[in-house]
Amino acid sequence: MNAVLVVVVVLLVGLALVVGGTGLLGLLGRLPGNGVLGVRTPETRRSPEAWDLANRAAGPAFLGSGLMLLLGALGVGLIGGWVGGLVVVVALLGGLVLLNVAGLAGSRAAAVWEDSQEEQGGCGCGSDGGCGGHPAGSDTSGSDATGSDSSAAASCSPGGHADPAADCGVTGGCGSCALQGMCEPENSAT
Repeated sequence: MNAVLVVVVVLLVGLALVVGGTGLLGLLGRLPGNGVLGVRTPETRRSPEAWDLANRAAGPAFLGSGLMLLLGALGVGLIGGWVGGLVVVVALLGGLVLLNVAGLAGSRAAAVWEDSQEEQGGCGCGSDGGCGGHPAGSDTSGSDATGSDSSAAASCSPGGHADPAADCGVTGGCGSCALQGMCEPENSAT
């Protein structure tokens, strides 16, 4: 085996150990909050509980990615040649796909946990499909008992043309819900 293949095998094994170790620590709930390893999204960084839950959810995909990388290292080490190179490419692509799955699973788990912790109202998307604490299709237009419109907000259901900031009552992002980044008015100059 030439020197290039040895370097590729060593790098793949090292990467497999780091990714697999991250997955194992995440599954065990022992991955410390850090800026390098694990699922590092705004949702997961909001609390230690969200961090642990997200990395537990992402753990199996991290382990799968580490296994793919390890198989790629074995393939290039044992097979060699162009077939070994093909095995490495497939292992790297499979590992990257599984890392994306890990990130999505962890971020989603943290977002669901955060939504379950929020009180009704605010910018969270409810489990009933609504937003801002209102059920899907509910009238959030601000109409009072007399039918007069007291605000510019309209229904937040799909297809509604509401100003999300009016429903959220905040500026900035909306966490991980479908309104993310929509709570700032588009025309702030008006």
